[in-house]
Amino acid sequence: MIRQQKFHLSWPRLFFVALVIAAGLVLFAALLGPSTGNVFSNVVSNLPGNYGGGGDGIFAAPTVTAPGRGQAATERLIIRNGSLNLVVQDPLAAQQAIEQMTAEMADEGAFIVSSNTRGSTTEGLPYISLSLRVPATHFDEVMDRLAALAVEVRDRKESAQDVTAEYVDLEARLQALEAARDRLRQIMEEASTTEELLQAEQQLTQREADLEAIKGQMQYFSQSAQLSSITVELEPSILSQPVDNRWRPAETVRRSFDTLLSSLRDFGDFAIFFSIALLPWLLLAGAVVFVVLRLQKRWRARRGPAQPETKPEQ
Repeated sequence: MIRQQKFHLSWPRLFFVALVIAAGLVLFAALLGPSTGNVFSNVVSNLPGNYGGGGDGIFAAPTVTAPGRGQAATERLIIRNGSLNLVVQDPLAAQQAIEQMTAEMADEGAFIVSSNTRGSTTEGLPYISLSLRVPATHFDEVMDRLAALAVEVRDRKESAQDVTAEYVDLEARLQALEAARDRLRQIMEEASTTEELLQAEQQLTQREADLEAIKGQMQYFSQSAQLSSITVELEPSILSQPVDNRWRPAETVRRSFDTLLSSLRDFGDFAIFFSIALLPWLLLAGAVVFVVLRLQKRWRARRGPAQPETKPEQ
């Protein structure tokens, strides 16, 4: 009968075995390359609460990956606006040119937002204000074409606002609210009591209102980035204005009568105000002064004339 010999691991042997195993794992990870790390990171990131990723447990909110980090960079949203104050020979002709320019880009969404004319053509050339929306891709071109219409460019302003971060944040909030809405709908289907159903319905209504608000803001950012806003002020040149050599004495007489009547009304209003608000106080103050002077006069009369001072004899 062969006696089996027991194999005994001492601490030095156990440490040597652990060292060999660790070296093998390191070599295995190095041979596999970054693919293993990617798989591991994906598994960890999909765990509830993002274990090991700085979360606060299984109830932590999911993190939003920033553009360019782990995914394709989001196209930047730039809102460009401009304003021009132009001195032109004929504001009406310039207005027609601007309207024609906008019509050429109507297929790309360009349009006139508003138009305001000040002044009458019978008294001279008018002042015209225009507000238009043009494709952002043609913003610089349109600004240069508008400036070319002017005899003098009084003012030219351009601004740009990057709303990419705000848009990405709204997109993340939209996804979170949609997930909450779907969960509330599921809760409503599984509700066993009327109270639970009403609470879920109330929260669902609030979530849908928030969703519509976020969608509207996202649409505003998107449309503003696609269509730039330009405000144009058209001012007629002084050389193109006709000389006013008309003399109208009847109008001068009428304005004179209006001024006279206005001054008489102002004087009457002052007289009424003075008589009611100030005159009683002035009369009262005058009566008090009169009484004081009379009393002082009587007091001096009772004392008699003052005795002259006599010098002592030497």
